[in-house]
Amino acid sequence: MKDLIKASIAAAAIAVLTGAAAFAGDWAGKYMTEDTKGNEMSITLSENGIAVGLKHGKDLDGTWTNEDGAAVISWTTGWTTKLSKDGDKYIKSAYPPARPMKDGPTHTGPAEKIE
Repeated sequence: MKDLIKASIAAAAIAVLTGAAAFAGDWAGKYMTEDTKGNEMSITLSENGIAVGLKHGKDLDGTWTNEDGAAVISWTTGWTTKLSKDGDKYIKSAYPPARPMKDGPTHTGPAEKIE
């Protein structure tokens, strides 16, 4: 019985990890967008949940998750970025530190997946 339980747990873990990796692949890639002041910004999402960005020559580091069909990025600066899709277009929304996403973004703009 213990072996059956162990096998079931292992199978469930594999299914979750495989599903997460496949779903991450939908968002993984490089995006061009703008920061809150309209300046060019790039965001790269890796399949392992790591996010990196570049704006004003400064590197950004963070992590990302898939939440309700959107990529939600938590930057080490405290800011949160949300990439979502509207039809065939991508939208980037920005949330400053300590602002709950339910309160809405302070900036929204277009994003383009380039890789």
